[in-house]
Amino acid sequence: MNTLGKKLAGLPRVSLVVPAFNAAEYIGETIGSLLAQDYQDLEITVVDDGSTDGTGEIAASFGGKVKLHRQANAGQSVAMTAGWAVSTGAVLGYISADDRLRPTAIRRCVEELMARPEVVLVYPDFYIIDEHSVLRSTLRAPDYSRRALYANLHCLPGPGALFRRCAYERAGSWCSDLRQIPDLDFFLRMGLEGNFYHLPEVLAEFRMHSGSTTYRAVPYERGEEPQRMVESFFARQDLPDDVRKWERETRANASLLSAAIHGRSGRTVVAMRRLTAAALHPPTLTSLKALKHTVLIARSIFNMPGPR
Repeated sequence: MNTLGKKLAGLPRVSLVVPAFNAAEYIGETIGSLLAQDYQDLEITVVDDGSTDGTGEIAASFGGKVKLHRQANAGQSVAMTAGWAVSTGAVLGYISADDRLRPTAIRRCVEELMARPEVVLVYPDFYIIDEHSVLRSTLRAPDYSRRALYANLHCLPGPGALFRRCAYERAGSWCSDLRQIPDLDFFLRMGLEGNFYHLPEVLAEFRMHSGSTTYRAVPYERGEEPQRMVESFFARQDLPDDVRKWERETRANASLLSAAIHGRSGRTVVAMRRLTAAALHPPTLTSLKALKHTVLIARSIFNMPGPR
């Protein structure tokens, strides 16, 4: 057994889910990046969420190296829940069907996760690439803090994050009625199960293109998700005091996030109302984040053809 083999011996199985809807353009690259991992015990499940463009056929072409689960279109959250339900790993993760992992990503995240019993989730830094897979920038994620996650609603984990199945089962899966920010909602609940750890290594590639959910215009209901998410979260009776004390700030940052989503979608009047609502916590309204969202809304006024 070589040095790497000895290093990997005894490490847990990792189950990665790839939720995919009409992802034929990129899913081959995504799966290829997973098969190129230097981690031996890796289970890959692609959930074809009712695609009509050959996504499932591309996934099937990889044969027994990839599990393929097909379902009627139900959304990303349902797809990932289905994938994790048929998986067997003690460590779980997911990757969007247009993103990629670097070859050492799984191994490095698992090594750090196993070395820290108090940690339930590890997240790395990542590159941002365009639709042609050209590197555009590098995103260095902030180190984990409960204040950043809960008070500032900073969605700290990005592509490449891995977490413990036992914590996932306690926190619950992604919320199926959230389409814009189900990841943030999930991480708020996961953070109640233990700490996160930022691994300061670039181990993933996030693809930015016109079809990305993060950047495209979305319906009104999705712009309202931050308020719904926060309302549900603070209705819990089991929140620790150090989280509950940030409620006003959290709600203000939910309004900022809502303003950004509505602003990107051209609903400038709604966006300005949500921005004003952030005055619930004045320091939030004067933050750098608020300034960035104000600039985004201003740009939408001049770039959009008319009110929506």
